[in-house]
Amino acid sequence: MIRLYITLSNGRRQIIGFKSAGDFVALDYGSTHRYSAQAISATELRSVPTAAFYAAAGKDPQFMLKLYKEVCKDLSHAQDLVVTIAKRDAEGSMAGFLLSIDARAAGRSAKGEFLSLPMLRGDVADYLGLTGETVSRIFTNFKKRGFIEVRGRHGIRLLNRRALGAISDRTAGDSEIQASESPRRPRRQN
Repeated sequence: MIRLYITLSNGRRQIIGFKSAGDFVALDYGSTHRYSAQAISATELRSVPTAAFYAAAGKDPQFMLKLYKEVCKDLSHAQDLVVTIAKRDAEGSMAGFLLSIDARAAGRSAKGEFLSLPMLRGDVADYLGLTGETVSRIFTNFKKRGFIEVRGRHGIRLLNRRALGAISDRTAGDSEIQASESPRRPRRQN
């Protein structure tokens, strides 16, 4: 697993995505890269020079189709991140993140198995626009409510996808109404 990030002008880091086995890491154009990549677990990368990449893509329609699908997938993830940061409350952001990790791993593991979540909670916080403390509090809350089970530092199993989906579908405004009814519900913190 690797994290993709941008260092902002104030020196802070914004994680813009995570990539795992089989993913294209950088589909960039031009002479400068828009973001950086850093391994967060044992990683093997294959580097292809731009000219060779374009030559292969131009000769193989199947390769172009796969490339198109990867670009569409990246665009979809970017759009999901925009919705997460702009509209979801903190719990909704975390629930959506866990469901997306689960969906990405669905083809690689048996249903009900523990997933590897190798990124640090600070990475998750930087990705979702939350604080590390908020991420930890929500993890604890989700465990207490029986939505997830955590094993060790990196193992997680989703126990109640339906409840996580309902939380993910809430918007920040919905959360504020519920928060006034239940003051213990965590709110988004930056």
